[in-house]
Amino acid sequence: MAHLPEWLPLDGVAPQGGGAGRVVAIVATEQAVSDGWAAAAALDLVRAWSADGQRIVLVDGGLEQPSLHVPAGLNNREGLSDATLHGSSVEHVSHSIDGGQFLLITAGTPVADSNTVARSSRWYRLMAGMAEARATLALYVHDGAACTSSFLGSASDIVILSGRDESLPVAVRDLASLVRAVTGATSGVHGLSTGASDLGAPSGLTLKKGSGGVPRMIMFVILAMVVIAGLGWFISAGLG
Repeated sequence: MAHLPEWLPLDGVAPQGGGAGRVVAIVATEQAVSDGWAAAAALDLVRAWSADGQRIVLVDGGLEQPSLHVPAGLNNREGLSDATLHGSSVEHVSHSIDGGQFLLITAGTPVADSNTVARSSRWYRLMAGMAEARATLALYVHDGAACTSSFLGSASDIVILSGRDESLPVAVRDLASLVRAVTGATSGVHGLSTGASDLGAPSGLTLKKGSGGVPRMIMFVILAMVVIAGLGWFISAGLG
């Protein structure tokens, strides 16, 4: 079995370098979800990774228990399920977060079988579109959910959100070599304040940094527009 990284609190995950087109699965344990801090932690991680101008699209793959929209202050209306199953465009279901720092696609309309999304040909086209746009897709999923194993088949890297003393999530037991970080809130924390400016991309990720010569807010807006534009071919191929 592959050696796992040492557990670190969220504000102790060290920054590393970058590569676009990756699918980074953020896997929350059942305990992290039930304790109520996992969704906010996932949002804070992506917020920190994108702070250097990295192009990131965060997707809520927790289709059976949508949650990312809550800390983001959004309504979970149209989202991932609508883009993959109902023909909504990626542009339509993408939400600009923090003035364009990164994009968020919520879980969307409830589905009877979440695996229909994870195994949809349009999900694979969406991932290809992210690579074409030189963006990193951060996919948030829950251990124990029916669709998680299907989604993890697409992952190039895995970050585990868990308590310090939790065992390895069942969903990643055969994927330990892909685990780049094991992190989470300290024991007993139910409301999360991570100090996002201290967070960094987990070891093994290569996420492209932006140019320091462009004012940060303008750079974020431009990058968000580039991501959406790069997905145009995907939209025309059947999602809008």
